[in-house]
Amino acid sequence: MDYPQVWNPEEMAGNLTLLGNNKVKQPVQVKVYRTSIEHFAVLYPQKKVCRPLGVLNLKNTMVERLSSPRQPGFTVRQCGFDTPLCSLTFISETNRELERWINAFTCRSKSASSRLITSSLPVVEEDEEA
Repeated sequence: MDYPQVWNPEEMAGNLTLLGNNKVKQPVQVKVYRTSIEHFAVLYPQKKVCRPLGVLNLKNTMVERLSSPRQPGFTVRQCGFDTPLCSLTFISETNRELERWINAFTCRSKSASSRLITSSLPVVEEDEEA
């Protein structure tokens, strides 16, 4: 008997290192979810059973690769904010995993303003009444 394939919104899961403001490194388990409406990541400490550290909404974010080739990582920044407080930096275990993580964190939808479709309406000429 063939069973229908179950759709799983979990796009990627694995271990990353969260780089803090003071260059403090914290190993975390990350799960990235993507549905037709939502796109978010859940961060957990690397313990067996525990509550999440937080949830990161990825719908309006930008992902930038770190400039150092020796450190495979990326920064997730909230669009419209240039302060370090509105960004998180993650370090990947390998360069190979880095590409997959960047793809999982990257928002695929355009901003609402770029999704608006414009079209010209027909012109109707009116006769002036006297």
